[in-house]
Amino acid sequence: MIEDARKIPAQSILEADLCIVGGGAAAIAVAMGYKESGRSVILLPGGGQNQTALGLDLYRGKVDPQGSHEPLEENRLRMWGGTTTVWGGRCVPFDPIDFEPRSWLPGSGWPIGVSDVQPYLEPACILAEAGHASFDSRNVFPNTQAEIIDGFDNRDLVSWPLERWSVPTDFCKRYRKDLDEAPNVRVLLHAHAIHLQLAEDGHTIAYVDAACSPGQAFRVKARRTVIACGALENARLLLAARDVSPSGIGNDNDLVGRYYQSHRFGVCGQAVLKDPDKGFIYEFEKDGEGVYCRRRFWLTPGAQEQQRVCNVVGFFFRTVSAGAEHRNAMVSTVLVIKTLLGGARKGPRRLIQIIRAQRRELLQHAGIILKDGPSVFGQLAAVAYTRCFQKRRLPTVLPPRKVNRFPLFYQTEHAPNRESRVVLDPNSVDEFGMPRLEVQIRFSEIDHCTCSTFIHLFKQRLEEANLGTFEISEQEQQLLNRPEPGNFNSNSHNIGTTRMSDKPDQGVVDTNCRVHSVGNLYIAGSSVFPTSSHANPTLMIIALALRLAAHLKQLD
Repeated sequence: MIEDARKIPAQSILEADLCIVGGGAAAIAVAMGYKESGRSVILLPGGGQNQTALGLDLYRGKVDPQGSHEPLEENRLRMWGGTTTVWGGRCVPFDPIDFEPRSWLPGSGWPIGVSDVQPYLEPACILAEAGHASFDSRNVFPNTQAEIIDGFDNRDLVSWPLERWSVPTDFCKRYRKDLDEAPNVRVLLHAHAIHLQLAEDGHTIAYVDAACSPGQAFRVKARRTVIACGALENARLLLAARDVSPSGIGNDNDLVGRYYQSHRFGVCGQAVLKDPDKGFIYEFEKDGEGVYCRRRFWLTPGAQEQQRVCNVVGFFFRTVSAGAEHRNAMVSTVLVIKTLLGGARKGPRRLIQIIRAQRRELLQHAGIILKDGPSVFGQLAAVAYTRCFQKRRLPTVLPPRKVNRFPLFYQTEHAPNRESRVVLDPNSVDEFGMPRLEVQIRFSEIDHCTCSTFIHLFKQRLEEANLGTFEISEQEQQLLNRPEPGNFNSNSHNIGTTRMSDKPDQGVVDTNCRVHSVGNLYIAGSSVFPTSSHANPTLMIIALALRLAAHLKQLD
């Protein structure tokens, strides 16, 4: 059932077989996978059904150096449903190479393989409402060409890999009824986990302290506990529990918070095709179940090894500049709406900052809309319908083919780096007295090389195959040459702070996501990923959460 934890008397002691800390995709997936066991579950989502001022403040922290990462409260939502309430819905599996040790990539290699995750991809896709776990256009669309551009693919670059798109599913709304009607599950809305208490032996979680507001605390005693509140908060909870273990829980080898990863993103260059109306699969496609899919350019494992770079994909997207050549009212309308809504979600102060910073571009967009808007009113209405009034939403609006300028978006793996980390800020605590986080994200030379190599190989292949030209502006080239990304934003892809390993001196959790040094504490979410892949993390988060739930049921 779903309850309001604010009605629980202070100092109460609740008991359960399993306590789940978190309210997003990982936590809800564990709960959904485990509820059929019949064992009692208490879930502490860290908020209610809407973001609150308290929830926003609890996520505030420090970035060092300033500007190297977005503010810590910007992309995270401390509420029931977490970021699934606002996510775009992109679902992508990790590739086999992501699990393998790579001699040119220190810190690579998982202690489990793709075969250990594969059985959970189909149920993960079902939970995310993304159709079947089939990500090869040659199988999903056998009656069409496999490539994005006919004649493009070679041994270095292929374009048959697919991404699938969720509804996008808001896990709070979609699975509220399931969990509310489960007699063995208690979802305690507004309850924040504020402390993990180790037993005196240092190897067992005795209880979890929770509170809805300062002074209104209660305690949850469970046989097992799962921490599933995102890579940043997972590390924070472990590091802050220092009363029994001075370095924090699971941190005997100084690994909690280290290897913090995300992805490098960017738009660089524009393809001008010889014939954009022939042999070119550009728009989103629907599979037999009506699920939106799209093809991606992928740097093959052989090319990754030869070039000694990370995993990377790219796809044609839209420019972010109103001054670029698209001059299309529909694209401008979408960009304005996304900019303003995205800023509004981050609070009035952040919205004003965004408007001021992008004032020139927003005015240019407005000019395009005023001039050409009436001529594309029908298109705008159709897009608005598919974006707002259909259950399965069109993922995004792309520039029309006739423009024949296709900006290339790239997304790369972030190389594991021990010095990229999150730590506790010794000078700042939140409302509950928990130390706030400080993020020290770091990038390596291989991260920079991956971006530039991918763009170079793409341009080379497009032009040598006589399929078109690829134009890179001077400004884009300057940005591409920078070893560190400026004004980096993780887009909520927070990964790797409690990495999985066979041995305690190499990671924080074992192959079953149990903290090495604590017999009844488990971690769900992307914090356990040893490497980040190029893939958006949500599908893998759900798959590993379902795998963890299956393991916990076996233990019972």
